[in-house]
Amino acid sequence: MMAIQNHRAIWTLVLLLVGVMSTSAIVPFMGVYIVEGLGKDPWMISVYSAMTLVVALFVNRRFGEWIDQGRRVAPLVLVCIIAFFIANCAILIVQSYWVLVSVAFLCFGVASAALSTMYSFGRLYAEREGLNIVRYNSYLRSMTSLGWMVSPALAFFVAGQFGHVAVFKVALVMAALWLILWYFVMPADFAVEPRAAPGVATAAEPEAFNRPLWYAAFACFCFSLAHILCSNALPLFYIQEVGLPTFAPGLSFSVKTFVEIVAILSAPVLIGWVGARNALLGAAVLGLVAFLVLSSVSNLTTMIIGSALEGLYYGIFAGVGITFVQSFAAGRMARATSLYMNGLFLGGLIASSSMGLIAHFYDFRTAIQLASLGTVAAFAVLMATRRSDEALQKVAS
Repeated sequence: MMAIQNHRAIWTLVLLLVGVMSTSAIVPFMGVYIVEGLGKDPWMISVYSAMTLVVALFVNRRFGEWIDQGRRVAPLVLVCIIAFFIANCAILIVQSYWVLVSVAFLCFGVASAALSTMYSFGRLYAEREGLNIVRYNSYLRSMTSLGWMVSPALAFFVAGQFGHVAVFKVALVMAALWLILWYFVMPADFAVEPRAAPGVATAAEPEAFNRPLWYAAFACFCFSLAHILCSNALPLFYIQEVGLPTFAPGLSFSVKTFVEIVAILSAPVLIGWVGARNALLGAAVLGLVAFLVLSSVSNLTTMIIGSALEGLYYGIFAGVGITFVQSFAAGRMARATSLYMNGLFLGGLIASSSMGLIAHFYDFRTAIQLASLGTVAAFAVLMATRRSDEALQKVAS
């Protein structure tokens, strides 16, 4: 296994895992903290989330541009860690909604750029060390899924046992470990030489619009929109509309995440068999089937089947999507990675906002059914832009 032969590659995965565990302990918990901890109305979650996302979109893009321009990566990750520290400290000092919308949103938005930055570093480091890029990307993505499988559950357990504020104390402890690992793992001088490439600006001419890159990122946006719309609706659908036990959402999430990680780790083999685009087309079809099964759940057995299908389709997308987008980078790898992440963030924001409105006027089942439109759109975009692969092969040759 190639990663075992490179100690820094292994520790980079550990660093990413701890960073994801730190941030994922907070992100899904903030809605509960705002409503139950601070006693605010649910719509105030949307205000905080939108403000945080705007910052995340901007910082992701800016960091990607800086990396491609040759700036050192380690200080950028450090900025994210420090921002995460400041946000948690501010919340621990003053438990107020106004702290969230004046300080915390800005810092958490900056901290969220750590994921895209680490993805860019991992890809660039794999290139420099001659590692298997597709496989290492799958390891990076699986660390993200593993962090999200463990940390949110830990956060809610801590909140139930010790109160809402205790979650931010635990997050600070994890952030301290994150900082220590950063100090020992991240190479302080790692940077890339800016490379001239087709479609990239030079001193004499403006940058050309990289249409294939944006098409690829838009397909990922559609996948994210579908995934978040379904995921947000499922817990209340299971409990309120189907009448399943209260442990059902947790069981569903565990099954989905387990299959997702297996699918992510299998993505390099799948790409080798059918290619990245065909793998994503297959994921879109599986997603459509998963949403149809999930929207017709009536018992725990069908729920588990639907959850496994959900994990399979999203795992294939997660394992293949980032490599697919990066293949159209045209010499600007960090920018392509940040565009991929911004597509996921933007899809998540729109889906989170839409789910409540759909459920209000119709029901949660309808929200899950409408999620299938996202996979249909992704399939259509991927089919309509197949010629981009031919152009990419000509450039590579």
